[in-house]
Amino acid sequence: MHKNRADALVPALLVLGALLIAVDVVWTFTLAPLVQGAQLSEPVVIAGQMVTTKLLLSQKIFYLHVPVAIASFVAMGVAAFYALRFLMTKDRAHDVRSRTAMQITLVFIVATMISGDLWTRFEWGVWWVWEPRLTTYFILMLLVIGYFVLRNALDDPEKAARFAAVFCIVAFVDAPISFLITRLVPSSVHPVVFRTDSGLPPLMLIPFLLGMAGVLMIAFALYRYALRVNAAADEVEDLKRRLEELDGEASRAAAAAALDRLQARAADVALTGGSGGARGATAFDASAGSRAPGEADTPTRSCPDVSRASHMPKED
Repeated sequence: MHKNRADALVPALLVLGALLIAVDVVWTFTLAPLVQGAQLSEPVVIAGQMVTTKLLLSQKIFYLHVPVAIASFVAMGVAAFYALRFLMTKDRAHDVRSRTAMQITLVFIVATMISGDLWTRFEWGVWWVWEPRLTTYFILMLLVIGYFVLRNALDDPEKAARFAAVFCIVAFVDAPISFLITRLVPSSVHPVVFRTDSGLPPLMLIPFLLGMAGVLMIAFALYRYALRVNAAADEVEDLKRRLEELDGEASRAAAAAALDRLQARAADVALTGGSGGARGATAFDASAGSRAPGEADTPTRSCPDVSRASHMPKED
């Protein structure tokens, strides 16, 4: 019942999440103020206001970049949680949930990397910088990809599930490191959005929170949809495996029955041949017994002397 309710919410969450993200984007580019950047060489009048610092239009990417990155961390946390549950209970349902969450994690990690690279190119003039946040997040992406490589490299489903669960838990260690690295390493040049020393003004905070809510709704909806697809695919694989086992058993039973028939036929042939030989021997013994004693053993000889004596002349 709980699963049916959650699946029933998927279309509504997708629509609501898309609407919130649309409001976030429109608000970001219309009402949210630009971030003050570097000092300009000379003041510039923009919209009737004197601007003395560089206005960073590229900073508006963070209204979606940060929510997407946080969604990737949340999804990976869910994957690690269900991986731990699977190792504790050996329930394959937990493995399916963990694998599905890792798929959602990979989707949002790729989206985070694309949006982050766009900001890096616009702001820093390069596509990539080996700074702590980018490096640790790039390692996280490689770990998630390695998770799926590991699962596909093992043919035994049980072994693949166990190894993948352990790997998922170990890989999740990099998620909080990547999130906190900009606070732990002062030399990091990556911007820090969540800070305690200063807060966002309402015109910047409201669209950010709307975008956060919309992205999390879409992430949850995608997770539920992918979970349903993966569960159905696993059921199909189980049915195929059972059918193959039944076909194998049926083939072995048919082969055993055929072998029994051949053995029975061979026994009948041997029995028929033996009885025919016995009848032939009996007939031979009967014919031999019908002769006079010694007739069978004494060959028949002619009497030439008698015949010759009958043709000799008589003496006077």
